[in-house]
Amino acid sequence: MLSQGIAGPRFEKPEEVVEWMGAMQAQDIRAAKWAVGLRIANPSLTAVQEALDTGRILRLHVMRPTWHYIPGRDIKWMTGLSTKGLLSKFRFYAKHFSLTEEDFLRSKPQIEEVLSGQHLTSLEVLEQLHSKGIALDEPIVKMYLSFGEADGTVCSGIEKNGKHTYALTCERIPDAIELSHEEALAELTRRYFRSHGPATLEDFVWWSALSIGEARNAIASLGTEMITERYNDREMLIHASSPGLVGEVDIDEKNVFQFLPPFDEYLISYKNRLDCIKESHTKYAYNNFGIFQSVILHQGRITGNWRKTSKKGVFDTSFFPGCRPAAKKLIEKAIKECVLFHES
Repeated sequence: MLSQGIAGPRFEKPEEVVEWMGAMQAQDIRAAKWAVGLRIANPSLTAVQEALDTGRILRLHVMRPTWHYIPGRDIKWMTGLSTKGLLSKFRFYAKHFSLTEEDFLRSKPQIEEVLSGQHLTSLEVLEQLHSKGIALDEPIVKMYLSFGEADGTVCSGIEKNGKHTYALTCERIPDAIELSHEEALAELTRRYFRSHGPATLEDFVWWSALSIGEARNAIASLGTEMITERYNDREMLIHASSPGLVGEVDIDEKNVFQFLPPFDEYLISYKNRLDCIKESHTKYAYNNFGIFQSVILHQGRITGNWRKTSKKGVFDTSFFPGCRPAAKKLIEKAIKECVLFHES
């Protein structure tokens, strides 16, 4: 909880959260904003949206073939680490549309021309291509845009009415940071284990989509920055800069209670999640198809589900079998914080 920024001192700015975490899964647009918001000192949807609109945070496919938030200026080195793996995945997906990477390369100049100086939804890209006499279906345009994300050409733009848009990376982030491959591997590893540790090698491989060899070498390259522990007969790793290791932090764990959104890093960023949820309860939190639910975090454990009702300020909570419901004051505090986030 401390490493993940959920308990203890919180961050001042949304982009600081994302940089600390390395990357945050963000396929659900609304839920991902709350994942960032709950980790800042003064949760504010306006602040998170501004960070996205200005490109300080980007939303794109990186590492695993799903949406993530990443720090805007890190796009070059982060996509550089992901390009090979993502292109391989997207080539496989493209076969369902009888497409190849060569088809994307042929259409790439037209897509770049359409996006030049503009932030467009996938439907708007489709419409502008049609206006130029290029007849494509929307699923194929989305596939081409995914290829563009994978090779670093395309990134997220400013949302339009809550819808994701695309922009050219060279226009959106002209001052992107460049790192060598080795430097990029080391930095991604450092960020993961400082914000997600203690975690295992297998957890890191799952989260980063690196090969196990790359992950091992990256961990080894950090030398004494990495600390190894044993827990439940597993080798756990944590970075030396992780909170709690660099200074005394006082946490009242009994009063830690939080509404976590679907796909929050607290659960999804580990291959083995049984340190924070009982195996018999996992069916209430996620399924075998990669769908994650809104869950309740109480005293470090995932103990229930929550949802916002259609009535303003009204939330439903339910606790898993065998889990004692939290104190009413903790639930009310979590509701208040969530409501304030969406209103500010």
